[in-house]
Amino acid sequence: MVREIRLTGHFDPEALQGFAMARAELLAVEITEMSVSQSRFEARIVGEEALLGMFEMSCLLGPAGCIVTDAEDIS
Repeated sequence: MVREIRLTGHFDPEALQGFAMARAELLAVEITEMSVSQSRFEARIVGEEALLGMFEMSCLLGPAGCIVTDAEDIS
């Protein structure tokens, strides 16, 4: 399954990118595209549906200092 997600908020781009990559590896989810800025995180992820949901939830909670104000599935 493929899902595209967008999170907006206030981010440390380097911390969020590293966090997302580590969570993807832990959950056996493949990130095929990712864009991170101080206010937006977008990713195209591939994997089992339940694991994609877990990945998205972990990114919503994110690393310390990253605050999500909105999330949407853009696939």
